[in-house]
Amino acid sequence: MPHRSRSALLAAVIAVPVLLLSACTAPQGGGGDADVEATTGGTLKLAGNSDVLYLDPAAAYSAPDYQIHRALTRTLFAQVPGQGDTDATEIVADLATEIPTQENGGISEDGTVYTIELQEGVEFDAPSGARAITAEDVVLAAKRICNPVAPSNALSYFTDTIVGLAAYCEGFSAVDPSVDAIKAYVEGNDIAGVQATGERTVQFTITQPAADFIDILALGVFLAPQPVEYLDYLPDSPELRQNIISSGPYRIAEYVPDQSFTLERNPVWKADLDPVRKANVDEIDIAMGQDAAAVQQQLEAGTVDMQWADTVTPTASVPALLSTNDERLVIGGDGAIRPYVVINTLSPNADGAYGKTAVRQALNFAVDRSAVQQILGGPGLAAVATQILPPEVLGTEQANVLGVPEGGDPAKAKQMLADAGYPDGAPVRLLYRETEPYASIAAAMQQDLQAAGFQVEMKVTTQNAFYSEFLLNQDITEAGEWDIAIAAWSADYFGGRPYLVPMLDGRGYAAGSPNFGGWNNEEFNGLVDEALAAATPEEANEAWIAADAVATEDAAWIPVTFARTPVFHSSRVGGFEYLAWTKNGDVTNVFINE
Repeated sequence: MPHRSRSALLAAVIAVPVLLLSACTAPQGGGGDADVEATTGGTLKLAGNSDVLYLDPAAAYSAPDYQIHRALTRTLFAQVPGQGDTDATEIVADLATEIPTQENGGISEDGTVYTIELQEGVEFDAPSGARAITAEDVVLAAKRICNPVAPSNALSYFTDTIVGLAAYCEGFSAVDPSVDAIKAYVEGNDIAGVQATGERTVQFTITQPAADFIDILALGVFLAPQPVEYLDYLPDSPELRQNIISSGPYRIAEYVPDQSFTLERNPVWKADLDPVRKANVDEIDIAMGQDAAAVQQQLEAGTVDMQWADTVTPTASVPALLSTNDERLVIGGDGAIRPYVVINTLSPNADGAYGKTAVRQALNFAVDRSAVQQILGGPGLAAVATQILPPEVLGTEQANVLGVPEGGDPAKAKQMLADAGYPDGAPVRLLYRETEPYASIAAAMQQDLQAAGFQVEMKVTTQNAFYSEFLLNQDITEAGEWDIAIAAWSADYFGGRPYLVPMLDGRGYAAGSPNFGGWNNEEFNGLVDEALAAATPEEANEAWIAADAVATEDAAWIPVTFARTPVFHSSRVGGFEYLAWTKNGDVTNVFINE
């Protein structure tokens, strides 16, 4: 049964604007072929730019990571497309037999104990042969989530809710990052709030009732059952990446880092036990190292079927596709803040300028948001952002507590910078990715910032290095190797917690934290605590709205646009439905029309 539908959450808030690039609106469903009878067999071909960020499910947290794990990994609960539009997402039982509720006995009367039953007969494709998945494999997943080598970047969701996990993770952080030490810690320590109470029964105990705990359990693949063999490798090491064990309909036949994946059918997967994945195609081939324009050419020619999840349809291609009402183009929403500009409040550069509210506010007035909106394709593909959270999350019209004009105000920004003690301007290191649209956005922002008195040093890097070597690297951040960076964030689910807790709660800042700039504000943190402890969703939302206003006024970072995602598939693909979780179609449910 569905747990929550994004379409229901969107019903009471402002409508997403239609695309203004032409008189035609973008297709909002699956290209008109979602109800066509599926065929089986064939090879699905994907192409895109970069490798997965993490292949280890303990750390997997990007769209490519999710796209491949959709094929490889069974999860307790799964996100699936909702009905009616591309912003609708529902949570359904996957490996679990049902969504726990108080009515079915799955949630205790006080709302703090969740009991989950696993399906019988689901197996790992283990090296020694098929092996049944048990509750202990879910416990192992919870134990690996904060390993000292490749911990989850979404860790705070779990440590903030599950009893005993924060203490367990604190101890784990001090463990030597070696195979033997990690294995000894995992096998020698337990988490009070994650227990196998039966062969196929796992019980989670949380610190206080949380209306969104099922959303948290359905987040990513962090708590998907993990085989004990993973303890024989360093987390997400090259060796582990070559020994991923499948529980889903496909397994990795070949993986060449930064070049390709070949997925073949998993012989131990049972279709009748998988309510989420039809697994229509026999093989999935993924080619990396290509830019979006090259991929688009191949898609239109039919030599590639779908985009790898790090690649979207080039903005320049969208108007022509719309003018012909090409149903292969689908424009989906995922609650994305794309882009926003992270501000490194820990940078020592310019006498710690970016730790000062007034300088960060000057940056907010310097940026021409409307120019970025046009780079992204116009109002239908990107709405100018004047607050931290998308309106879909808060359920209110946008606020503009700083009063920033959509086109920016460089004169005011220059005066604010002077008033903050920088009459001659301030140097700023702008970090961006070499891929589009980020390169074009960076060029536009360079002009904006220079007009406002900032001396801009441009720093370009690759897609994966942008996060792994810079934003997630505490040493690099604190050394001031970057001052501002053009980032993006999509909803893990629609609610205040998945945005404001990992991204802005400064108490959780550490290496690998999604609070990339280390911003910390006591008033904001107090409002977060108030929201998390709220008795009702309505009370929580009031606190989230107040927290958003504090973060926006203190210029935690620069919100630029709330974006939608244009994706394209070849005419060979049937059954395409946009899945916000992967920002593309579901590779396990499309089929090939030969």
